[in-house]
Amino acid sequence: MALPKFGTRKELLGAIFLVAITLSNAISTVGLAGLLREGYQNFTIFYAAAQMVRAGQSNVLYDLQAESRAQEEVAPNVRIRKSALPYMHPPFEALLFVPFTFLSYVHAYLLWNVLNGMMALASVLLLRRQFPEIGALSLAFVVLAVTGFVPVWSGIVQGQDASLLLLLYVVALTATERGDDVSAAAALAAGLFKFNLILPLAFLLAAKRPKLLLGFAPVAAIIGAISLAMVGWRGVAGYMLFLFRMENSGAGGAIIAADMPNLRGILGAVTGPHLGAWLMPLTLLCSAAVVVAAIWRMAPAGNLRRFDFVLATVVAILVSYHAFSYDLSLLLPAALLLFAAPVPEGRWLPGMDLLFLVLLFVSPTFDTFWPHVNQFCWPVVVLSWLVWKFGTAYPARDQIVGHAL
Repeated sequence: MALPKFGTRKELLGAIFLVAITLSNAISTVGLAGLLREGYQNFTIFYAAAQMVRAGQSNVLYDLQAESRAQEEVAPNVRIRKSALPYMHPPFEALLFVPFTFLSYVHAYLLWNVLNGMMALASVLLLRRQFPEIGALSLAFVVLAVTGFVPVWSGIVQGQDASLLLLLYVVALTATERGDDVSAAAALAAGLFKFNLILPLAFLLAAKRPKLLLGFAPVAAIIGAISLAMVGWRGVAGYMLFLFRMENSGAGGAIIAADMPNLRGILGAVTGPHLGAWLMPLTLLCSAAVVVAAIWRMAPAGNLRRFDFVLATVVAILVSYHAFSYDLSLLLPAALLLFAAPVPEGRWLPGMDLLFLVLLFVSPTFDTFWPHVNQFCWPVVVLSWLVWKFGTAYPARDQIVGHAL
């Protein structure tokens, strides 16, 4: 069998690095096989919630005791779970997992993993088709970029919905690149099961191109109507209260602010427990400042669409208030674009770019060896670099003809 060919020395070295990360991911997953069979992964949340919906219990979807009973039936041998992993997603997403409840838990998890892998691969294939610079990379390289990107791998192992969100995000990014803002916004609205990321992203993009609302609003309204039909007005109000209570209580250790790769995580890591009730208002204040700065930077009419989109994405993650490492799957397109971009002479520092790209891929693994690096340096260093990269002295369209970014 012929070995894959890589077009440049940079691509070859990158592929070697990605193979090493992929092997590390695979080895760690094999070591977790026993725990995954028992139901320690996040997929339990979706499977149990879908079983509740199928059983006509949508009205108690956000009752912790009801959730705990459902999860105990699904995964009775999880010893560390003293209470339910809270289902904090909107009601409509549970419908997506109802068909999986006709399979056993393990078989449903394996099927969802296969679909997650297919969605992640479909995402990079769409990127290759839309962006010539990514298309110039070998297929083997972009596949390795998926398997070697820890947030994507983590999302698949956990049975999360990150790959689905990535696919919708890439559909929106490619539609934006074609100038189809309405389709882009509709794809984003379909990802409102992660509204903590999608709402700030859509707001930032619509601030410059209000036409986005023509695609976003109808899909959001349909999704809202489905959720309302499932739980009723009282259920919607209960859901809002449930979210507030879980975020403030930490959900029994399931939510740790300092572990989040966003502004809340930065502030939580720096101050520890000292801020207390002030953490939320301070986070909101800092988030508002970042959003205003991003909108100002996105204002020039000559900016490339992909520049605005990626900058808005990084800012949306920073201000998301609730995020975990697998949510950083949305940074995969930015990583591929940066790696594939030709280097305009005298403008960029390619060595530093490659260094930060390496950090982008390996930083989520630091919590195994050095937790404080993951909690503090990961969001500060990597996301701040991405904001700088996409938000300062960025060339307008007429200045970068022939360049990737």
